[in-house]
Amino acid sequence: MQVSEHDAKSILTPQTSGFLMDGEFPFTHSLSPYTGCAFGTTTCGLYCYAAHLPSWTYRNPTMRQYKWGEAVAVKTNAAELLALELKKLTPSRRQLLRIFMSSSTDPYQPLEKEHQITRKLLRVFTQYKDLDLLVIQTRSPLAERDLALMANIPYLWLSITIETDDQASLTALKGGPPIAKRLALAKKAVALGINVQITVSPCMPYSGAHDFTQTLLDTGAQRFIVDTFKSGDGDKGGRTSRSGYARVDPDWESEDNGSALYEQLVSADVDVGWSAEGFSGIPFRNEQAHQANAAEQAAMFPMDKGRSVDLEDTDQIVLHFGRPGQPKQRLRGYTYLWVKYVVGFDARYHCAAGLKCAPNLKDNGYHWPNGAQQFTPSKHMLNKNPYEYIYLCGVAQSRWADNLHIPIQHAPGETIEDVTYLGVPILIQNARRLPIPWIEDGWNGFPQSFTTCRNWQFGIHYYGYNGQQPAQKDFVRHNPERSLEALARAKTPPIKKPRKGKKPK
Repeated sequence: MQVSEHDAKSILTPQTSGFLMDGEFPFTHSLSPYTGCAFGTTTCGLYCYAAHLPSWTYRNPTMRQYKWGEAVAVKTNAAELLALELKKLTPSRRQLLRIFMSSSTDPYQPLEKEHQITRKLLRVFTQYKDLDLLVIQTRSPLAERDLALMANIPYLWLSITIETDDQASLTALKGGPPIAKRLALAKKAVALGINVQITVSPCMPYSGAHDFTQTLLDTGAQRFIVDTFKSGDGDKGGRTSRSGYARVDPDWESEDNGSALYEQLVSADVDVGWSAEGFSGIPFRNEQAHQANAAEQAAMFPMDKGRSVDLEDTDQIVLHFGRPGQPKQRLRGYTYLWVKYVVGFDARYHCAAGLKCAPNLKDNGYHWPNGAQQFTPSKHMLNKNPYEYIYLCGVAQSRWADNLHIPIQHAPGETIEDVTYLGVPILIQNARRLPIPWIEDGWNGFPQSFTTCRNWQFGIHYYGYNGQQPAQKDFVRHNPERSLEALARAKTPPIKKPRKGKKPK
């Protein structure tokens, strides 16, 4: 383990988006005592999304030669910075603070035993009784050392990750803090009067929903969160699809286990939240924080939450990205995005190369210049004649199944509604979406890289096959990760569940 020490420039990070802002009771700040996490070499390192966050992506140059879990930077002045931040705030401002420690590291990773940065931070918090919320998120039994300090912070919640009750399966992967010790930590904290939350995040295979539920309830924890790889990685499964965990568990995308556990906890009449909304599910302690959040939400979301856009008074095809009224920003998530006016098809060529367009058209039949960056919210007037088909396609930055494929025909009065894999609304006015029938692997001797391409499947169905074999040598290799089943799993939206149970005291 490569350990370095440095003085941080700031310690409280304001939250403007992400899972800490998605629920009814959002956080205002996150706090990270370390950069990097030594638990990255254990099972959680197989899927941890923190390895993709800016704090690690843009880490100090001296750490860039190390992988996630191999290096940690200690913020030696964290407690001093926190003390300065809290001291300069008026009591009314401090009452608004809802802090999550931490979204990018474990505050009780093994290094904490020696450096005690988290312990020093807790000592600062004990000097202030007026904050709204502090959540300490950990999977480490080392947190037991500081239970006495935590008991003196009235707004503190100790949140303990227990992703399964199957110690054998956890050990068979890359291990992690023993489950029995984490359960014991929860019981000891409850006995000291500390607010305790257990996060089954992400929910891994367990012994049985009833047995695991009872194990969790026996801790006496006041609330629970159930999360899954698909609902919880911030990219609707895209991050996990590229992770080491996806390679060891082919069923990672299934949310059945998580859903069953959630329903068991609901039946037990306890406070339980689902995924991101569950993390932002602890009610406000101070009325000032409640009122401030209500005012902020009213300012941020004044528009109608129904249909994303108002339809144009035209019979032209109009493509809309995003909701009007929101700040203009780049349309993210695609390395390549195009609209093509299709007049034919050549099966010898893979992907967009097989869809022909008239050579005399502007930009060779593409609506936008090649590589043009798109923005949201925005609208685009598409040509309706003389092309029989128009094809909207985006190559996702995550997994193949997240690509965007919308073939359309001009249809006055009809609309197509969809969403990008990152959640940006799409509405196409005066258009009808065309189905793309699946083609089985091995069709007419074509490799799977051709037959699973949605553009190519579209071309075969609407223009037919001319009997010619692949001409692109780069696309004849087999890709076993592409299948109709994989596409269906990816297109199944993450589960949404309402907050259930009694309001914690």
